Amino acid sequence: MTRLHRLLPWLLPWLLAGCLLATPVLASPLTNPRWDQLDSEQQTVMAPLAAEWDRYAPEKKKNLLAIVPEYRSLDPAGRLRLQSKLKSWSDLTLEQRQQIRNNWKTLQGLPPAEREKAIQRLKQSQPKPQASG
Repeated sequence: MTRLHRLLPWLLPWLLAGCLLATPVLASPLTNPRWDQLDSEQQTVMAPLAAEWDRYAPEKKKNLLAIVPEYRSLDPAGRLRLQSKLKSWSDLTLEQRQQIRNNWKTLQGLPPAEREKAIQRLKQSQPKPQASG
């Protein structure tokens, strides 16, 4: 019996334990990833936010990255729509974003019937997209 064969029964459990313990660390997402730490799919989805990404808070990054698995299931038109919304948001000033957040909180505080009426008024006041052709 070679020395390796004698060591294997003793060494194998330690190697397996090391692999099992290391896997979650390697597979766990970074808590505050920089843009250059995102994988190519994450960068593709978050491309409209690339210029600001490294300034975002860790919780915001986490919430944004939660979109990536949903993005995979969208059709091409849905993907374009999502990225367009991300781009529109990134183009807003901090004041505009804060106003939208405040409006959202106010809307959520309304009784359901009033909230629905307010949403309908907003939809009617938005310009209709022009049909291309």
